[in-house]
Amino acid sequence: MPKHKPKRSAPTIDMTAMCDVAFLLLTFFMLTAKAKPQEMVVVDTPTSISQTKLPDAGTLTILVDREGKVFLDMAGQHTRMDLISTMNSTYQMGLTEKEMAIFSNVGSFGVPRNRLKQFLDTPVSERTKFPSLGIPIDSVDVNKSELANWIHNARLSQFRMKQEGKVKDEYVIVVKADASTPYPAVQGVINTLVDINVNKFNLITSMEGKPLAEGSKK
Repeated sequence: MPKHKPKRSAPTIDMTAMCDVAFLLLTFFMLTAKAKPQEMVVVDTPTSISQTKLPDAGTLTILVDREGKVFLDMAGQHTRMDLISTMNSTYQMGLTEKEMAIFSNVGSFGVPRNRLKQFLDTPVSERTKFPSLGIPIDSVDVNKSELANWIHNARLSQFRMKQEGKVKDEYVIVVKADASTPYPAVQGVINTLVDINVNKFNLITSMEGKPLAEGSKK
């Protein structure tokens, strides 16, 4: 009798389980991801050829817009909550628990202390329209400078969070000014940092191409 050869067919792979896993992961990341807070100021930094890389986390950023107004942004929700609690009790700002919780996630801000409560109560969609007067700098008496008070207390809060094991490092101070910012405004920020004994900080610039060596081809 002739041998019976079974009919050969191409193997099939059931992809149902893999698709289920992919959609579960996608759903998980969509539900747990946090939207980045909308920036209050757009800064077009000057260019340089510096290649120093800043850390991805643990920075306290001082932004100076083209009009010389100063804004602050600091990393770390735990630190921000400790900071605003300290500032609220020290300067009698009258913030509620809800408003302090909003501050811990608000991103950058640039208003005097007496306007912060109103700023935090403004809906997110309207916050960019809030009149930003900038954080006041007193160049005569550092003890009256709101910028100095914010930076000093933010560094203390970050240090406390480090002691409690909630953050790894102390703040890296970053100054980010617009290319068209008046120099006296930037100098005022630098003087404030020096007055509160912050002698190490970074100036943010955009990367530009290195100049060609003499005789090299273009």
